[in-house]
Amino acid sequence: MARGYELHTPSVITNIIGEIRQCLFLTLLGTTSLESLIQTAKTDKTEWNELKMRLTERTANINVISSLGVGACATFLTTTSPTDVADWTHEFPYVCIGAAWCSVLAVVTGLGLLIFLNVMSTEHLESAKRSSFKRVLLLTLLMMPLTFLSAAGICAGVGWLGAAWFGNVFWIKLAMAIGSLVFFFTLFVVVAVIY
Repeated sequence: MARGYELHTPSVITNIIGEIRQCLFLTLLGTTSLESLIQTAKTDKTEWNELKMRLTERTANINVISSLGVGACATFLTTTSPTDVADWTHEFPYVCIGAAWCSVLAVVTGLGLLIFLNVMSTEHLESAKRSSFKRVLLLTLLMMPLTFLSAAGICAGVGWLGAAWFGNVFWIKLAMAIGSLVFFFTLFVVVAVIY
């Protein structure tokens, strides 16, 4: 049997989807499935309360970081560059740093997630288990604060790299290039270790 054909068999695709789903649930909820979360909520109240506390603390931390991002973006967008090392008033960095305002969305969705986590019960989870629509909404709400914060960080980082690039100082460009290589290598190592 051809190797390409084996990849498209339903059992292989089902296994891959199952692994992605487990990874997603583990990252977002701290358990490998919605069923195991419901089981924990029904049988072990101590573990259930600890899990809710961890999710609440993580979301609160995301909100704090996002709020700091909003302030940093506002500062960069309303002031002129004090030196010629970085020119963030050039159109490209200015637009990128302006796009980093999606950290406001991280704060808003984080607040919504905190409200949900404080009232989350087994009934909410059972409802999400029965309805695909509600399950998608739950996962979306869990992903939104971190997704918006990540997008804001990427936009701000690209904007600040662009500002340094348009500052047109050679050693800053060299340091940026080396720093970017180290960043991507570190990111690769972290992702490789996790998965």
